[in-house]
Amino acid sequence: MFGPVLGTVLNILDAAQILEQACPYVRSYLDPPKSIDELQSAVRNPSKGCEIHHIVEQAAAERDGFPRSLIDSPENLVRIPTLKHREINAWYQTKNEEYGSVTLRQYLHEKDWATRVRVGRSALIAVRVLEP
Repeated sequence: MFGPVLGTVLNILDAAQILEQACPYVRSYLDPPKSIDELQSAVRNPSKGCEIHHIVEQAAAERDGFPRSLIDSPENLVRIPTLKHREINAWYQTKNEEYGSVTLRQYLHEKDWATRVRVGRSALIAVRVLEP
């Protein structure tokens, strides 16, 4: 008698739990673009649904000889929505006509720090994290 009703209630509770877990990620994804100062200041305040992002990709920069002190400097760190962080990672892996029809990772190989910062900020603007 209660089987179908109980099953429905349990499904609703499961869905509610999933929504509760997803809310911070969705909420942060919908945040409007912010200034670079706001994004850098936010690094000091962890928030569920957000991650710390290196404007200049850390692994590639380290491989190309940039010091950790520059890579992990406050000017290179911003707090951004987790889902937009994933979009940026995908953007870096996608061939881009603006950059010679190679991936951004390939394009940036052996480029100077200023070029990497410019491209990193372009990525933040492209996913609507950073104000243009």
